[in-house]
Amino acid sequence: MMPDFLKIIVLGALFALSSKPVIAKDQDTVAPAVFDCWEPERTFKRCAATAPDGRPRLKRSYLARLRYDRDGLASVMLFNGTDTRKYQWFYVRRGVIPVPVETMDNGPDYFEDGLARSRVGGKIGYIDRKLNLVIPATYDGAYPFRDGVAVVCTACTIVYDRTVTEGERSWYEGGQWGRIDRRGRVVSPFRLWVKGQRLEFN
Repeated sequence: MMPDFLKIIVLGALFALSSKPVIAKDQDTVAPAVFDCWEPERTFKRCAATAPDGRPRLKRSYLARLRYDRDGLASVMLFNGTDTRKYQWFYVRRGVIPVPVETMDNGPDYFEDGLARSRVGGKIGYIDRKLNLVIPATYDGAYPFRDGVAVVCTACTIVYDRTVTEGERSWYEGGQWGRIDRRGRVVSPFRLWVKGQRLEFN
């Protein structure tokens, strides 16, 4: 038999534990975001949803109908059905989580010199055709590669031309600018951007 003083201690501990408030975990109570998928011919409702890691996953039925190119890539634009102005382009490979890419000419960024721009955590890096991030996302602004180099910037901001009636024109201003090669190495030292002054890289 348990002595009386031990019974009192055990009962006191049980009472203390039972009086603590129960706190619900946010991730268990928040519903995942659901997206529609757009293609030039039509829109597919509820084709994707965010996974626990916060990245979108396409439904198997939608993945099966995508048209993949000779490199095994397909592109898809996801948007929230309640606000079609907020959209994001992704490249997709079978068995790989969709990877977000920048918009170019109202479509997904082109692969130039085998690389495309991808935004991760608010910064821009570059992916290859296997959707590997081969140049880390460390830039605030970046342009496509041309002849083995790309112009990139840090502490710069994107500016939109609201006077354009079709599509959307944008560019970067401010910050420090330089050039990198396909391995991410700096080939032109970063220099301060000055409004109205053309940056020349040697």
